[in-house]
Amino acid sequence: MASAVSYEYLKAIKGAPNGIPGLDENGQIPTTQLPISSLLFLGQYATEAELVEVYASAELANYAFVDETTSFWYWNAGLTTPAWVNQEITDEDYEQLSDIEKSMVPYLIVPTPETPPDPEP
Repeated sequence: MASAVSYEYLKAIKGAPNGIPGLDENGQIPTTQLPISSLLFLGQYATEAELVEVYASAELANYAFVDETTSFWYWNAGLTTPAWVNQEITDEDYEQLSDIEKSMVPYLIVPTPETPPDPEP
């Protein structure tokens, strides 16, 4: 039975945009053929300020770990002003984001802390 896809067609789309990736000499997909949205870890930083000092801006899907918050921070290019955002976000803050802002970061939703009642006088 003949194949519905020709060898010439497969050869033509190998390594081409929207085609199929080729492999390097180690049998790996070259980074130049990975999608732009591939995650890229930029390191571990003591504070958010240190992260911002080293990377004032970044690319979509760049992320880093911040010790003071014990969480990952992602570059969110979907914000009105692109910025680093903590991956852990309260459900209340998450609901305030637009759909595009929500889609730019793999958020972990944590419950909004309850406000304790005011003591009675």
